[in-house]
Amino acid sequence: MTCVVQVKGKVRARLEVPPSISEEDLTAAALSEPNVVRAIDGAEVRKVIVRAPKLVNIVV
Repeated sequence: MTCVVQVKGKVRARLEVPPSISEEDLTAAALSEPNVVRAIDGAEVRKVIVRAPKLVNIVV
């Protein structure tokens, strides 16, 4: 499945993940994606909203 990763409401990455992925694994994969790291740019991550396996929204 394709998982969309958003930072501040904008799509920053798309990940190919298995349908049975856990929320913790999906969060770790999203936060390690290079485009996501660049978009966060050292800011404090206030909240990570996960709707596995389709969406991860990162609020900074």
